[in-house]
Amino acid sequence: MVLSRIFKHEFDLPLLLSVILATLFGIGAIYSATYSWEYGAAGSIYERQIIWSAIAVVALLLTLFVPPKYFYAFAYVLYSVSICLLVLVLLFGEGRWFDLGPFYMQPSELAKIATILALARCLSSRNLDLDRPRSLAMPFLLVLLPAVLVFRQPDLGTALVFISVLLPVLYWAGMRPVVLFFLISPVLSVICAFHYVALVILVLTIAAVIFLVRPGRLITAAIVVVNLAVSVGAPYLWENKLHDYQRRRIMTFLNPDMDKLGAGYQVMQSKVAIGSGGLDGKGYLQGTQTKLSFLPEQHTDFVFSVIGEEFGFAGAMLVLALFLLIIWRAIHIAGLVKSRFSSLVAVGLASMLTFPVFVNIGMTVGVVPVTGLPLPYFSYGGSQLVVNLILAGLLLNIYAYRHEYY
Repeated sequence: MVLSRIFKHEFDLPLLLSVILATLFGIGAIYSATYSWEYGAAGSIYERQIIWSAIAVVALLLTLFVPPKYFYAFAYVLYSVSICLLVLVLLFGEGRWFDLGPFYMQPSELAKIATILALARCLSSRNLDLDRPRSLAMPFLLVLLPAVLVFRQPDLGTALVFISVLLPVLYWAGMRPVVLFFLISPVLSVICAFHYVALVILVLTIAAVIFLVRPGRLITAAIVVVNLAVSVGAPYLWENKLHDYQRRRIMTFLNPDMDKLGAGYQVMQSKVAIGSGGLDGKGYLQGTQTKLSFLPEQHTDFVFSVIGEEFGFAGAMLVLALFLLIIWRAIHIAGLVKSRFSSLVAVGLASMLTFPVFVNIGMTVGVVPVTGLPLPYFSYGGSQLVVNLILAGLLLNIYAYRHEYY
């Protein structure tokens, strides 16, 4: 059945080609990032990425052979397994990973896919009224549980990926924008709590929206109490819940010059690398910031800086174009399919890809704090590469079954 669909061109060729090109370019960037002018080939890092790429392609193909209705049927089972793995890695793992001998496995990457499937299953009911607070309890629980477990590892960046999926999926499921504003207002209160003028502006904005919309008394009271609590509690969270390295990253983002040789070093060297690339770059394997090891984590978190230095503005734009094409195809598929469940999954996958791309590229140019999120398809890492190709496989699968209801 699946093979007949593929032979009939029932698959998204632009999406498939974009993912393949991104993966191949990623291997080339990792090779360059670990290449030494003095010693030549860069050991086994890029070779391991090639092996992981082959495994990821197999995972993509296997995903194509599972009809979407089975993902719907087993969504909660997969989610439960992923939660168990997140608990086990906290108890018995090595930080964020399970040590499986020849390789490491990062359960948080698999949990992202499982959470999107469970969230889509939960919101796929057409009788769900998203304007009622009671209807939001389960979607919030499905997202916050893995996010908290990942945050405890600690991995703030990946925890934020889970949160970033929730609002776009809720909007796609039919939630009104004003309700989304009330949901996101506590986050805005935390951010504005450290600047009195910004906090006053936010309070006036919330008051104006409440006056115009006129929600019930109970909902209004809840909005006021929650925003007041988080704005007052923000300093406590800053001092007691964030790790020292996380606070340093935020402070050096606001003022990189305060710690040029410490927390601000990565971003400053990244800016130098990207800026020195100019329009067309210094050439493949010719980046001085990369080859002289001025750029930290250049094969993982800062691989985009390597691309910017060696291929310049043109290479950076090509990478962005690939991501834009993948994300656009995901949203296009979400609007095309007949199944509400598959449509929500496609939006969730688009959000899951968009957030780390924005954050990773943003931190390399200094407009976003350093969070440790890898660049999908380009950064070194087996678990994230396998999951990102599974993401592509799910989108291709959804497109192949786009005319079916289930």
